[in-house]
Amino acid sequence: MLSSSLSSRVAAAPRNRGSKYACRASAAEAPAAQKTCFIAMNVFKVKPECAEDFENVWKNRESHLKEMPGFVRFALLKCSNVPNKYISQSTWESKEAFRGWTQSQQFSKAHGEADKDKGGSKRPNVGAMLEGPPAPEFFSSVTMTE
Repeated sequence: MLSSSLSSRVAAAPRNRGSKYACRASAAEAPAAQKTCFIAMNVFKVKPECAEDFENVWKNRESHLKEMPGFVRFALLKCSNVPNKYISQSTWESKEAFRGWTQSQQFSKAHGEADKDKGGSKRPNVGAMLEGPPAPEFFSSVTMTE
């Protein structure tokens, strides 16, 4: 059980800046009722000569994530101790919200499927920048501190 002092600090803490979604339980909910998030990640091994271009693709891409119900946050992470390793990390309220994203029109747009239908893509060929295919990894949170 949370002390009243800790409980009031938790209740007053900002949840997820810039988002109406939060993955953790409110202070009023019992610890056993804590909510969890679903985190989808893709691990990329980028060719050394393509690292800057790879980063620019992500920085300048048209994102449709914020349009999706259950979206919490996105980050492209660059590994500090393994050269040319990157992880795209999206956090969702639930696995179902993530599935909704992967089956949406916005997902198709974000991944260039609409451009392919029009006879070619204007997007840079990210696949050519990689040493191999991305490795997807999926997680459910056990605990989160924000």
